[in-house]
Amino acid sequence: MPQTLAQSFYLGPFAVYTSDTGMQDPVTGIPYLGGTLHEGDYVDLTKSEAAQWNVRFGSNLNTGRYRFVRLSPTATYSNIGFGKPVGYALPTTVGQVAITAAGTGSGTGSVLCASTTAGGTAATALVTVAAGVITGVQLVYPGANFTSVPTWALTEITTAGITTSGTIESQMAVSPNVISSFDSSSMQLSSVRGVALTTITAAQVTANAWIVIQEEGIAPVLVTTATNTAAGAQLAATTGAVVTATTASTALPVGFMGYTMDVATSGQLLRAELQLPIRQG
Repeated sequence: MPQTLAQSFYLGPFAVYTSDTGMQDPVTGIPYLGGTLHEGDYVDLTKSEAAQWNVRFGSNLNTGRYRFVRLSPTATYSNIGFGKPVGYALPTTVGQVAITAAGTGSGTGSVLCASTTAGGTAATALVTVAAGVITGVQLVYPGANFTSVPTWALTEITTAGITTSGTIESQMAVSPNVISSFDSSSMQLSSVRGVALTTITAAQVTANAWIVIQEEGIAPVLVTTATNTAAGAQLAATTGAVVTATTASTALPVGFMGYTMDVATSGQLLRAELQLPIRQG
């Protein structure tokens, strides 16, 4: 996604936005499609812009990269808060469907098939069979709010009078612009996505609201436990958005976030130099 202006974050970095453009009609609640802020957009905040944000929004922000992202419906709202790490969200829709076995059988045709619901709304795919062999598959609808990877029974093919032993599988859609709390709702606990800059409610998670995270630069980080209190300690995140400051070592810890810039104290916010992988999407 493109870089945008700091002014595009018109409600500031601590707000919870209600649409993927940050704007909606005040009467109907329908999102506006225009504007200069869209899901995945980021700003590389300069020192002077950080100072302006601090005057306008009232917090100790620093230079760095800030990105506009969407909350996953599977996130744990209590594990998202100012200075807490966030992770990459588990996929909730199907990105594409692939043939895993062409199979054998009889009959030819194209049949619309539905996946299992897998905790959400079923996906649909158009499966093409020639002489009992699956020759093509096209995703028609990606489904929604899956809590596990949906499977395909392909019973509709049999109903249509075609037989095949072929199989297909779901390949889930993954977006770096959809984040979750850093716990079992994350795709993985080895890679931190960024640092949250606001506290949210359960209703905002359900509504798939949008927030701003910091993914690069000098960020405020809430340290849960400081086994090393010196500046320059390594920061590592674990499940439950727990962050530990430990003695720096050659081997980076799982959930590595960066290094402390201040003296670390358990249960306190401090400045940290983030060193996270950046993914554009």
